[in-house]
Amino acid sequence: MRMRIFLALCLISLMPVFYLWAQEKAPNTASPKVEASTTQPSPTQEATLTNAIAEAGQWHFGSDPTVWVMIFIFNLALFVVLERVYVLRHTRSKTSELVDYTTTALSKGEDPQKIAEAIHDPKYGLEGRVAAISLKGWAHGEHAMKEFAEAALIGERRRLEKRLVILSTLGNNTPFIGLLGTVLGIMKAFRDLSTMGDAGPAVVMRGISEALIATAMGLAVAIPVVIAYNALSRAVQDKISQADEIATLLRAMRLNR
Repeated sequence: MRMRIFLALCLISLMPVFYLWAQEKAPNTASPKVEASTTQPSPTQEATLTNAIAEAGQWHFGSDPTVWVMIFIFNLALFVVLERVYVLRHTRSKTSELVDYTTTALSKGEDPQKIAEAIHDPKYGLEGRVAAISLKGWAHGEHAMKEFAEAALIGERRRLEKRLVILSTLGNNTPFIGLLGTVLGIMKAFRDLSTMGDAGPAVVMRGISEALIATAMGLAVAIPVVIAYNALSRAVQDKISQADEIATLLRAMRLNR
């Protein structure tokens, strides 16, 4: 199921890529005129200059490898976000019902082990699993319950934070990949300028345009990735905090016995 979602997202995100590639391969019938200058270039330089001006401002999609890296990063980040949202949605639980049932049953003196079996139910989610494991240390005292709960919380946190490190890494490093594309584009622009001699600065337009596109793509990918990482981390912290509160409540009831 997750693999099918990932493949579908890849196809959707690659549609603009194919569109831009088709536009690039389409024949360009428009050829802007080149104004005459005091220094007459050679026929070879004139043809090269005409092509450079005609291509200025057009994005040659396949000429910058960092753009393909950005597309891969976007697809990977989108897959991780959707997969984590799917996991978090399936950890939703009836927390208030869990607290009412557990506190009422313990107040009536019911067996904590039977209560643990009852609350270890999918409808109680993560909080129910942590509370059930915590109740297994009921007979050994409050300190044992705390150790059981902490061990359960560590396991649940590890499961919920799985793959979030991918979002953190991509969000922190994608702007630098865009910066790399900018540097490569500027280097290419100056190299083109040096080979054209007295042709003028118009030959650098294409390289500068590609450099700016790489920077924009780096920021456009990094910003939503960082936002998604912060939102998912906050959701994980809220779930762990709720489970910890319930485990603390159970330990408090054990101290009053």
